[in-house]
Amino acid sequence: MKKPLEERQLQGWKFIERFLEVLQRVRAGLPRHGREEHGLRELHAEPYLGLFLLGLFNPLVDSMRGLCRASALPRVQAEIGHGTVALSRFSEAQHVFDPELLRRSLSDLLGQSAGTLGATCGGFPKEAVRIIDSTLWKVVPRMQWATWRHQHVEQRALRLHLKLRVWDEAPAEAKITTGDTCERAALRALLVPGEVYLGDRNYGGADFPLLAELRTQGCDFLFRLRKNVILHWESNEVLDEAAQAAGLTRAGQARLGGAGQSGPWRVIVLARAGEEPVYLVASACWAQLSAPEVAAFYRQRWKIEHFFRWLKCLVPCRHWLAQSERGVNFQIYLALIAALLLAQSLGTRPNKRMFEALRFFQMGWANAEETAALILQAEKEARRKGELAAQKAAKKRA
Repeated sequence: MKKPLEERQLQGWKFIERFLEVLQRVRAGLPRHGREEHGLRELHAEPYLGLFLLGLFNPLVDSMRGLCRASALPRVQAEIGHGTVALSRFSEAQHVFDPELLRRSLSDLLGQSAGTLGATCGGFPKEAVRIIDSTLWKVVPRMQWATWRHQHVEQRALRLHLKLRVWDEAPAEAKITTGDTCERAALRALLVPGEVYLGDRNYGGADFPLLAELRTQGCDFLFRLRKNVILHWESNEVLDEAAQAAGLTRAGQARLGGAGQSGPWRVIVLARAGEEPVYLVASACWAQLSAPEVAAFYRQRWKIEHFFRWLKCLVPCRHWLAQSERGVNFQIYLALIAALLLAQSLGTRPNKRMFEALRFFQMGWANAEETAALILQAEKEARRKGELAAQKAAKKRA
């Protein structure tokens, strides 16, 4: 039997306060659902989502029942502005409120984070560049709506389609779908004129018409192509010794496909000994950069892979507090919001050691000065590891 939850075991109060401020501002511009405005509802969006976010910041509260028990604590009631929440009310709420509230809240928080999370990308228009990719979360079989694939048995999963800002690694926009949703179809629904997209071969290698669609919508791109792509070269760029030493073998204008139906686009080819060739396709906006600079810029696509790993491993989103499609949308959006709030507070995306320091402070095992010293030490260790990794990569290229 679990011991009763105590207030001192909970953390994340300042993040919940800030989130509720943003949520109230966002809700002022959105119409209310009819079921929310019938006059008999006791649990509204602010306390429901605030309590949900409390669960993400506190792995100790690992179920919907646990959240409802936590709502009986005086400080929880004071912070979220509601009394004890019944299990039936909490369960019903996921079918009443719209995840659009959280999507807009994420956008609001993102607008406040400009210039606080990381380095710029040189002379390129940093505010426009988005890394695009998706990741899967496997779910339990009873979540029948989360269709994915059939391999001996029916497998269920949902997919998070994400845009990550390159210059500060902040989540810019997200879409949660079933696991079998095409990544390119999701991108088409998320296009914003003026944005520049970095993507892997799932975007550029299998759907050449998408490239023309992006330009028609006012978007630019830098994608990887599949290694079996058919190229019809129309012109070649001169590659100096430095470019060739970096692994570039060819660059220029080329049409894509057997009939050359797409393009011409700028294509860059990298082929290092013992490694699979890399084919990149770029729109006209990349003409200001040399072929080696474009190839180096594309390596930043890996930032989104690191973000997904960080999100799944460090942000408490391993257990589904709700299993409906809307409930899962709430939890993933709130996980992204939690990640952004933590990054804005620390000035960087917190790693595992930083999380430990914050939890020591919340549990009373470390004071403010000791916590700051632990976070600083963790930051130095992370920077040192990054420098060692960069040196190792430079030696490997040499």
